[in-house]
Amino acid sequence: MVWGAIIGAGVSIGSSIIGGGRRADAAADQANAQRKAAYAQYQYDLDGWEAKKQQLQQNRQHTIDEILTKSRNEGKERAYKDVANERNYNMELQIRGKEQTDAEIRYKRSHDIYTDTTDINSITAKAAMDSEIWALQESAAEQRFDAQELYIERLQAEGKMRATMASGRSAIKGYQTTFADYGRQMAMLNATLDSSNRGTRSALKEIMRDRTSADLTAFAAKMLDPGVLPMPIKPDVLPVPEFQLPRAFNEYDFGPKPVLGVLADPGAAADMEWGSTISNVGSTLGSFASGFSWSNKEGSKGLHYNGQKT
Repeated sequence: MVWGAIIGAGVSIGSSIIGGGRRADAAADQANAQRKAAYAQYQYDLDGWEAKKQQLQQNRQHTIDEILTKSRNEGKERAYKDVANERNYNMELQIRGKEQTDAEIRYKRSHDIYTDTTDINSITAKAAMDSEIWALQESAAEQRFDAQELYIERLQAEGKMRATMASGRSAIKGYQTTFADYGRQMAMLNATLDSSNRGTRSALKEIMRDRTSADLTAFAAKMLDPGVLPMPIKPDVLPVPEFQLPRAFNEYDFGPKPVLGVLADPGAAADMEWGSTISNVGSTLGSFASGFSWSNKEGSKGLHYNGQKT
C-alpha cells in the first residue's frame, strides 16, 4: 500500500515534470512568435512612418512647384496683359488724334461755309439795296424831269398869255388856272416821290431783315467748336501678386516615430513555466510527505503512511 502510494506519487511528479517541460517549450515558442510578430509590426510601422514622411515631403515639394508654376504663369499673363493694354492705349491715342483732326477739319469747313454764306448774304443784301436805291434815284430823276417839263410848260403857257396881250380879269384868271394846274401837278409829283421814298425805305428794311434771317440760319447750321477731345486714360501696370510657399517641416509634423514594443523573452517564459511546474512538484511532494509518520511504540516501530505501517 505504501509502495503503491510512493509509485503513484512518483508517476504524478514525473507527469508534472514532463508536462512542465512541454509547457515551457510551448511558452518559449509562443514568446518567439510574439517576438517575431512584434519585430514585423515594428518594421511595418517604421516603413509606413518613413513612407508617410516621404509622402509629406513630396506633397510639400509638389505644392511648392505648383505655386512657382502659378507664379511664372501669372507673370507671363500679367506681361501679356500689360502689352495688350499698352497696345490698346496707343490705338485709342491714334483714334483720338484722328477724331480730333476730323472734328477740327469739319469745324473749319463749317466755319468757312458760314463765312461764305454771310458774305453772300451781305452781297445779296447790298445788291438788293443798291437796286432799290437805284430805282428810287431813277424815280426821283424821272420826277425831276417831269417837274422841269411842267415848269417849262407853265413858262410857255405864261408866254402865250403875254403874247396875246391878255389883260383884266381874263388874264388874271388865266394865270391862276395855269399856276393851279402847275401846283397840282407838282403836288402829284411830290406825292409820288414821297411814296417812292417810303417804298424804298420799306424795301431796304425788308432786305436787312432777310439778311439777318439768312445769317441766323447759317449760324444755326454752323458746327460748334469741338475744342480739345479728352485724352484716353493710360493704363496702370498690373500689380505683382505675392505667393507664399509652405513652411518647412519640423520633426513633430511627421508624428511620433514607431517604437519597438515590449518583446516576450522565450527564456523568461520557459522559466516561468518551469517555476510553476517545480512549484506544483514541490506541492505534490509536500502533500505526499505529510502522509508519512515514524512511530517508536512497541509493536509499531517503523514508517507509517496514513496510519498504515509500511
